[in-house]
Amino acid sequence: MVHASPNARKYGSPLQSPPGRRPLSDYLSDDRNSELSHREALDQARIEHERIRLNAIRIGELHELKEQQRRIEEEQKRIAELRRKEEDRLRAETAVREEQERLRKLQAQKVPELPPQPEPAKAPQQQQAQSKQPPQQQVKEGTAAVNGLTGQTTAKQDSRSSTATSPFAPATGPSTTAKTPSLFAAAAQPPPQKPFAPAQPSNGVQPSTASKQPAAATVVAKPETQAGQPPPTTLPQSDRYVQIHQELKKVRKELDRQSKIPGSPLKGKLGDMRRQVRKAMGQLTAGKGANSQPINTISTTLRQSLDGSVPSDAIDASLFVADKREPAEGAVHNGDKLPAAFIYLLNHLSKAIIHQFTSEVGANPKSAEPIGIVTAHIFSNKDFHWRGKPMIDILLAKFRIVCPVLFGARGDDKTTAGRAAVGWKKEDGHWISDQAHADRMTGLGAGFAAIALRDFSRASKPNPYPPTNYWKAMASIVNSPPQLISSTQFTVLKAMIDGHEERFILFYGNAAIAALRAALVEFPKKAPADSHTALGLQVLGQVLQKDRGLVLG
Repeated sequence: MVHASPNARKYGSPLQSPPGRRPLSDYLSDDRNSELSHREALDQARIEHERIRLNAIRIGELHELKEQQRRIEEEQKRIAELRRKEEDRLRAETAVREEQERLRKLQAQKVPELPPQPEPAKAPQQQQAQSKQPPQQQVKEGTAAVNGLTGQTTAKQDSRSSTATSPFAPATGPSTTAKTPSLFAAAAQPPPQKPFAPAQPSNGVQPSTASKQPAAATVVAKPETQAGQPPPTTLPQSDRYVQIHQELKKVRKELDRQSKIPGSPLKGKLGDMRRQVRKAMGQLTAGKGANSQPINTISTTLRQSLDGSVPSDAIDASLFVADKREPAEGAVHNGDKLPAAFIYLLNHLSKAIIHQFTSEVGANPKSAEPIGIVTAHIFSNKDFHWRGKPMIDILLAKFRIVCPVLFGARGDDKTTAGRAAVGWKKEDGHWISDQAHADRMTGLGAGFAAIALRDFSRASKPNPYPPTNYWKAMASIVNSPPQLISSTQFTVLKAMIDGHEERFILFYGNAAIAALRAALVEFPKKAPADSHTALGLQVLGQVLQKDRGLVLG
């Protein structure tokens, strides 16, 4: 049986050939090797070669035309981009020039002073009553009038004091009586009265007020005072952090508004700087020297906000520190004000640090260490200090809002007010789950320890947040009365200790062991019997005894 070839099946007959080829019968003829046959084959090959060459030339010319067109389009785009940048530069310079002209016009203007206000006529009975008052009481009323307290009776003061927020109420913002100046007040304006805490000791240890304030989540709306006396101008330090947080919101809102104004020198640049800081914080990894590039990026960005590369208004720096500072010898920045862009970037750096703690450290507490190292490196840099001290109060203000229990806040996790007091987060108007809250508090507790337990004994820079603050935070939790203990406290305390106990003992020795016994053995006994978070603290104590030989019982 004879099988047909593939060509035969394709072209219908074994004697047919594909188009352009000689018939199969020609190859079987007797004159297939004749000179005529070879010449025909050569002619066909030459014709095919010429066709292919011309086609290649045509394709090459088309490609060259396309390349020329592409180069022309790129050149046009480059020229358009240069033109746009020059137009932006001219608009910015024009806006600055116009702003300078307006400023000069404003400086040249003077507002005539008002004539003295005539004193209102007093009723005879009021004059007679005032003449009968003792001199001391009259002085008190005059002082009250200066502070804006006239017209308020003793009954009204008592009612405001009695209606202050409960110990478990959420943070409601700074006190309205302790007013702070506006963010961008004119330089000629006299310095306002500031509600500062007492000056800190020279060793950098801040007074422990958080442990004395079980209602640290509230801001004192009106301190209780005697009738006719003005309220004190000092705030508890934990409430001062709440006030700093409110001022930071104002800075962020104002600079975001300025950065959207066409022609503003902040337009485009401020957002890029903010993203560089957040991106650098997201690139941190464990390992010695592994984070040099992110540190350099953050430091360079902060310096740009200080050296005038990105101009911004000057702002009163005392609004963002918890202590009252005087000019220090040798300090890089000793003036009353700092660039607002610098405060803005420190605010976003602190926000990025908190975000890293809540999003990553909760699942892996060991990842808090590189974040703590970078945080200490940035805030210990003297170039970023004000009057010789770090600006870490900006970061602590963030901590105070998201994890109030570190500053002495207490509340019942089972109530709405108690959850707000201990920093339980809401999403879409609903409380997050118990597990999500536990992860957040674990990350914040471990992150706080990674910042507060840094060893600066061999460093030339000052410690921006000494270990005494770790001790005070632990004491404010462990010394809670039984009726105000919450699972949030147990979660934060466990995260503060787990993995950091060795460094704690290195700083405080036997005193640290006694503190760990109080935290891991005695404190869980105050909790209800069914508290699994308290059980976690007890288990940690047993693990330390088994793995580290640390006997606490």
